[in-house]
Amino acid sequence: MANLVLLVVCFFLGVIAKRSGALPSDSHRAVNAWLMLVSLPALVFKSIHGAVLEPVLLGGAALVWLGFAVPAVVAWRLVQRGAERGPAGAVALCAGLPNTAFVGFPLLEALGGKEALGPAAVIDQLGAFLALFLMAIPFATALGGGEVSLGRSLARLVRAPAMVALMLALALRGVEVPEWANLLTTRLGDMLSPLALASVGWQLDLKALEGNGRRVALGLSWKLVFAPLVALGVILVWRGSVGPLERIIIAQTAMAPMVASGVVAAEHRLSPSLASAMIAAGVPLSLLTVPLWWWLLG
Repeated sequence: MANLVLLVVCFFLGVIAKRSGALPSDSHRAVNAWLMLVSLPALVFKSIHGAVLEPVLLGGAALVWLGFAVPAVVAWRLVQRGAERGPAGAVALCAGLPNTAFVGFPLLEALGGKEALGPAAVIDQLGAFLALFLMAIPFATALGGGEVSLGRSLARLVRAPAMVALMLALALRGVEVPEWANLLTTRLGDMLSPLALASVGWQLDLKALEGNGRRVALGLSWKLVFAPLVALGVILVWRGSVGPLERIIIAQTAMAPMVASGVVAAEHRLSPSLASAMIAAGVPLSLLTVPLWWWLLG
């Protein structure tokens, strides 16, 4: 409970810091860069290097892919029938991609302890991270009228620091990490949770909700309620029950929209204001809904 309170406090400290005017308006960019270049790779390396790679985690990653595929297919079909490309694309991107790094890791650590981070890191990298580069970016490119290049997506993927950390962790699984390196990755990874929630709070802009209420409600209904419900149904059919790993998988699918989905929407001119609105509403709501899912599954 104390860890969950810490996350909520960090989130609102970010909100207060932005509104105080004491820091430059783009301060979150430096924090985000540090998280993506340093803290997240350190956490991924430490978590995956010492994690037990259960086969069920591959199924969890596949469920994250499914969580994006459903709204993406629906959006594509609606556009073919005359719907606006921008709103359809923005809703699909934000309803399909979970915010497992900035919100997911901190929440799962608060709810399930540090032992939840290993499985969560595997699902994040093989699920949300791969889906971003191999599904979401090509989808947004095609919907925005651009030329889809799988080669460019793969090149961006393998250069991403978190993916480099993943590959390094897998390559060195049989090698004992020196104590100083273990301490270094621990300290750097521990910075992720408080800084990530503060950064998300800093970027909160509820003004983006104006005029987007119905679409935001539709997208978040899938993201926060129906996507984890589908994941739960698949797991019950596949596994027969919900254990600790299955609980983590379902919680991952229930996370708020990925911040990067808003960036992708903006890059491809797919209603960036609507994407911002979904993220602005989804993140604070997920601080309530994900613990609720965790409690129900427990």
